[in-house]
Amino acid sequence: MSDSDVFVISAVSNPEPAEAMRQAIQNAGVDSIRVQDVIFGLDESRSIDMEKTLSASGLTCSMATVSASLRAAFFAAQSILSGDVNIVIIVGMEDDVSTAILLASPDAVGRWNLMPRARLAARSLIGIDSALRTAELTSSDVTIFRGGKQGALLIKELLEELEQKSARWGMVTVNELALLIERI
Repeated sequence: MSDSDVFVISAVSNPEPAEAMRQAIQNAGVDSIRVQDVIFGLDESRSIDMEKTLSASGLTCSMATVSASLRAAFFAAQSILSGDVNIVIIVGMEDDVSTAILLASPDAVGRWNLMPRARLAARSLIGIDSALRTAELTSSDVTIFRGGKQGALLIKELLEELEQKSARWGMVTVNELALLIERI
């Protein structure tokens, strides 16, 4: 593990965002008091009381809202890489499903004996080619590509497909945003 790693520990979808967060924490095997931030990504217009949702999840940490859940993953990764936090949950919210993804730093993985499913290998605001260059890969190295509008749900589906096919590399894209994921 390197200090420049961000790990995906768990990913859960549920119609209720608070329940998705609770399940992601439970699946990760981490104590909820360890979660330091929640970043909501509103992939489709949905009216929701974020404070109430955070409270219903049992979390007491800070939170933020951004316009898209893939962008939420970028912000969460940057918070981990800068050393501001060790464990963050991103929540992608659409009309009928919410997806919660628990991300952790290498320190959190080691300290609390967490089991990573994947690593966020590279991210780019300007497209696939930039993410691939950062990771020193080519598009032929990537087995699975997922594109669409709901970034968190795409990440969850990509993780499941990478695990099912025992594939190593996958890419999620939303418009020009690109996230390269390495299955561990």
